[in-house]
Amino acid sequence: MRRLTVYERHTGKLKKPLALLVVSDLHDEPYEDLLPLLNEADAVLAPGDVSDRYRQSASNGVRFLKEASERLPTYFSVGNHETRQGDYRALMEAIAGTGARVLVNSYERFGEIWIGGWYAPEIVKKPDMLDAFEKLDGAKVLLCHKPHEAIELMRGRDIDLIVAGHAHGGQIRIHGQGIYAPGQGLFPRYTRGVVEERLIISAGAGNPSRMPRWGNPCEVVKIILD
Repeated sequence: MRRLTVYERHTGKLKKPLALLVVSDLHDEPYEDLLPLLNEADAVLAPGDVSDRYRQSASNGVRFLKEASERLPTYFSVGNHETRQGDYRALMEAIAGTGARVLVNSYERFGEIWIGGWYAPEIVKKPDMLDAFEKLDGAKVLLCHKPHEAIELMRGRDIDLIVAGHAHGGQIRIHGQGIYAPGQGLFPRYTRGVVEERLIISAGAGNPSRMPRWGNPCEVVKIILD
C-alpha cells in the first residue's frame, strides 16, 4: 500500500502554482495505482531507481515512464540501481525511448521553472552542471537521488527545490527514526520529509530489499510549488 504525502514549497518566483508528482525508487514494481494520481499533477519527477539491480529488471519501471510521459511532462534522473544494471547504456536508451525527459547532469526549461538532474560525474561520465544550473534565472528544481549527497554538495547553492529518494525512509522506522539507509548507515539523518526547507526526500514507492518495511509505508510525494 502506497500513501500520498503532500508538501508545499514557496519560492515567490512563480505566477501560478505547479503540482509536481514525485515517484522515486519504484524499483520495477507494479505501478497501476499511481496512474490516477497523474490526473492531479502538472508534471512527474522520477529521481532515480525505477529499476531493480538485484533482479536486473526494469520492465515495469520503463512502462511507468512511458505511460506517465504520454499523459504529462515526465522528468527522469538516474539512481544507483540504474548505474549498476548489467547494461547501463541499453537501459538508458530504453528509458529515453519512453518519451520521458532524461536528465543526466543536464537541465531543461519547463514553463516558469528549470528542472535539472544530477548524479556523481565520475559514475555517469557526464560533466558536473551545478555551477551553470544555479546561475539560471527563475525557480530551479533539481533531482538528486541520494539525499546525503544533496546535503554535502548542494548546501549553500542557489537552488529552490531539491528532490531526492534512495534512503527508503530508513526501511524500518521506530518513533519517527529510520534504522538504516544506504550511504548513511545506522540511524540515518536524511530519510524522508523536508530538510532545511528546500530538500524534500521521498521514502520511495517500492522496496527491492528482502527486509520488509515496518512503520514506513511506501509513498508517492506531491509537491505544490509556488
